[in-house]
Amino acid sequence: MKKALIILACSLAALSALVSCEPKKTPDGKCELTVFTLPASLNAEVAADIVGTIDGTAKTITLVIPTSVTTTRFYPVFSATEYDVVSIGGTTLTSAETAVTITAGTQVQVVDEISAMNTTYTVVVKQNDEKAELTAVSFKKADNEALTEDVAPEAIASEMVVRVPGAAFKQELVMTVAAGFGDAIKVNNTAVESGSSIKVDTSFPIDIAVTDETAGKTERYVVKVGKILEVVVTPLGTCTEGTINDFTMTINPADNLPYFAYTRKIEGDNNNNISIAKWTGSAFALVGTSGFANASSRSASKPKVAFSKDGALYAYYLAGDVASKPTVKKLDSDWTLVGTAGITPQNSNTTYLYPFFVHPANGKPSFFWNGGTKNQASYRTMNFCSFGGESWATNVVTGTVPAYGSGSTASSGMYYTSSAVVTDSKVFIGSSFNEFGYYVHEVAGDGTLTTIVDNYIPDGQQCGLPNNVQLAAGVNGQLYFMGAVWKAKVMQIYSVDQSAKTLKAYGAGIPVEISDGGSVTEGCAFGVNPVTGLTVAAYGKKKNAPVIAYLDESLQWSNFAGEFPVATDTAFQVAFDKAGNGYIAFQTAEGITLFKVGLEADILPE
Repeated sequence: MKKALIILACSLAALSALVSCEPKKTPDGKCELTVFTLPASLNAEVAADIVGTIDGTAKTITLVIPTSVTTTRFYPVFSATEYDVVSIGGTTLTSAETAVTITAGTQVQVVDEISAMNTTYTVVVKQNDEKAELTAVSFKKADNEALTEDVAPEAIASEMVVRVPGAAFKQELVMTVAAGFGDAIKVNNTAVESGSSIKVDTSFPIDIAVTDETAGKTERYVVKVGKILEVVVTPLGTCTEGTINDFTMTINPADNLPYFAYTRKIEGDNNNNISIAKWTGSAFALVGTSGFANASSRSASKPKVAFSKDGALYAYYLAGDVASKPTVKKLDSDWTLVGTAGITPQNSNTTYLYPFFVHPANGKPSFFWNGGTKNQASYRTMNFCSFGGESWATNVVTGTVPAYGSGSTASSGMYYTSSAVVTDSKVFIGSSFNEFGYYVHEVAGDGTLTTIVDNYIPDGQQCGLPNNVQLAAGVNGQLYFMGAVWKAKVMQIYSVDQSAKTLKAYGAGIPVEISDGGSVTEGCAFGVNPVTGLTVAAYGKKKNAPVIAYLDESLQWSNFAGEFPVATDTAFQVAFDKAGNGYIAFQTAEGITLFKVGLEADILPE
């Protein structure tokens, strides 16, 4: 018994000594959070640490959370004053270890363990799309009497252009704007609610500032209101060299410039010679030596140019060097003869136009021709000729075209004319034969023809008239054919339907004078913009101002505004380059007058 009392006494003494060694906890008089963060290292969807802003007075924790973060469950890292325990929804948190749901309105409770103090914070979430952006700008028909439809820029960019009709150009208009999440808008320094409108003077550039205070970013934009540009015909210049008698215009695919082959007679000349000129973009310039045909004893005629894929330039003409026969020359350092002068074995018919081209399949200069010598196999028939590198080879085309004399009269089936177009590395021709309809063929490198359209006769009327047959290519190489319709007395443009192997009338006919014998007494030419599809025609009678028109949306012809000089010949040329620049040329008293078809000059507020 005595021993037990001694042990109990010793134990109490030891416990008393231990208790007396512990430090006494003194309340710090504080119960508050000092740090609250959602670190990227602990939270997979968080790209950068989200540091909470703690407002001790309002008792809030503001978290700016990117809109890209979809989760609401986070691992927070926090600090609090001494002896404080932090919890959310009854769950006690350990900093960096406890995952908990945190959304707007979440209550964060802080309790002091050794006092009666406690504090509750409310989480405020500000979503942050991390950008300031203008999302829409427009001028609505409902807000603007001068508009026929809503208009807007093609895309939102730092600098934008909005096109309006002429009646609304440089006028006060009502503009509607919208911005992204949490963004504030100012138009010309005036605040505008997103989705609302403001009146602006479009004579000046319109400044728009979009600010996202949460993201700490501001983006600035400028809107310029311009006129909807119209296609206009603008004079460029006139090619003059002596007296010009006839010409052709061809676009060089290498430099996108129009080249002109023409016959001319200068002072002291007895005969017409051949020259080639080009439009440089600002003036006409001769290409190679002027008057390069041998016209000492006879006039040259029917000049043309053609281009190879690598940009080599070839010129073709009739007579001059050899009576009634064609000659081809190539531009090297100057014009050099290709093969021999007077290429064809028989005389060539000089009445009609025949196509000259460089075939992209083999790079050979080639042409079609009609023999003018009686009692020869080539007489009044379609012939193909090409240069093989050392000599010219020529042959009669058979099988795919009417044979001469195959119809009801002795002259039926006579080969009148063809027009060629090179597109997508292929050559196509549209042709006309006496007493037959219209034909379209693809031309192989050796001159073999593959029929696309065979003897097309619209309205049951004879259509194989000799004048103004033309083939052209438009958007994506779509082919268009123009020919005379005798009964209707119009030049009609057709789209070439290669799958159905037929022609389909495209737009209204162009009224022209056609004699009872089938002679078209008005010149007419057309072209199709390969970029926009705009179809343009120029036509008229000799010694009259020509009509220059385009097919409108209803496929009716609308005349371009403006006055055009009197044409002294009925030959018109219309062509578009691959970029969509259009050119129209015809002869006037001064020479070959050239016009450009394109959008009017742009005027934007500055």
